[in-house]
Amino acid sequence: MKKVILYAVFFSLIILSCKKQEVDLPIFSYSLLKHDVKNFKLHINEKKSTIYYEYLHQKDTIKKILLKYNSDKDILISDLDTFHFNKKVYNSKSLKFKFYQRKENTSHNRFLVFNENYGLLANLAYGADCLFLKDSISITDKELLFKELFLQLNKIKY
Repeated sequence: MKKVILYAVFFSLIILSCKKQEVDLPIFSYSLLKHDVKNFKLHINEKKSTIYYEYLHQKDTIKKILLKYNSDKDILISDLDTFHFNKKVYNSKSLKFKFYQRKENTSHNRFLVFNENYGLLANLAYGADCLFLKDSISITDKELLFKELFLQLNKIKY
């Protein structure tokens, strides 16, 4: 009887631990306006239908970006803002990224380019454009990627 209870507890722990996945990845952040590179650590924590993305600055622990992705509703939550999928996508060589924006239109729109498996690719906002990449790239490649994202964002469908 003790073995049955022990096996039941053991399998329960395995099942519960399999539902939560945690990952830590190095991230390189590039700004459109500056040529310096900022180093972040991306911590991904998955719980049920919500995935938590925490971008921690390597040198300044106060600087961090927190995102929650709700896969059931297909929304991103950042601080006090909720971002909704706006039907625009960017196709990289291997992944499809979605553009998210706030529902209310303001004079300074902010777009998040996001993939559930990758995390945040870009923050496109007036004066605060940033890329978040898992690999380092050249200045020319950075500018080309920003150009591709802006062209895709402003693409008009007929």
